[in-house]
Amino acid sequence: MSAEVRDAERALHRRMGLACAAATAAGLPGRFRVWEHGGLLAVLATDPALRFLSTVSGVTPATLPALDGLLTGWDPTVLTTGSEVPEGLVPAGERVMAVRRLGEPPAADPEVTDADAGSFVDVLLAGYEVAGPVAAFVAAEHRMPQMRRFVLVEGRTPIAAAGMTVHDGVAVLGGASTLPECRGRGAQTRLLRHRLRVAADAGCALAVATAGARSVSAANLGRAGFRLHRRSAWAKP
Repeated sequence: MSAEVRDAERALHRRMGLACAAATAAGLPGRFRVWEHGGLLAVLATDPALRFLSTVSGVTPATLPALDGLLTGWDPTVLTTGSEVPEGLVPAGERVMAVRRLGEPPAADPEVTDADAGSFVDVLLAGYEVAGPVAAFVAAEHRMPQMRRFVLVEGRTPIAAAGMTVHDGVAVLGGASTLPECRGRGAQTRLLRHRLRVAADAGCALAVATAGARSVSAANLGRAGFRLHRRSAWAKP
């Protein structure tokens, strides 16, 4: 695992730690835990609707031996960015981690503005079109004080939202969504460029985001100069 990928995975793990703490403080159902074990990065969410949050990352040849002891008693998705094949697990799809080293920041976009937590979450959830515990988790995460919140405004109407946190010089970009009726106008590309500028101005060396494999988001990140790292997902049979 390269130093760049390692730093990106650790930044994502720290972001998840903040998000889970925010969810706990908001009284969401179930239990949340974010911890390290033998160099592995683990996240547990016990509510069935939030099971997709339960993951183990940071898998390298050096940390792989610690995996057996970590998996006892729960069923997370194990994410590998190298050629590691965890023993006893079966393939469970693919995800993408996009990493970009920051240089000269893009130009400012006059239609992208900072947003307060309430209006930002309204746009974000309307774009995600989710409800129940997932919506509650997204809202708690994006209301936390460490979150930088941005919206793209057309006329006087916010049509897209995107967030960012910073962890030891790495900007974690996410979440992001566009109102359904406003998609296809390049809103997320503009919000992505804006966050890269803010991250560079804050002194960040790297930016990282996650996306579904072969998704529109992954394609946007690739066009914006991100290196797309395939993360193989593994699960208990």
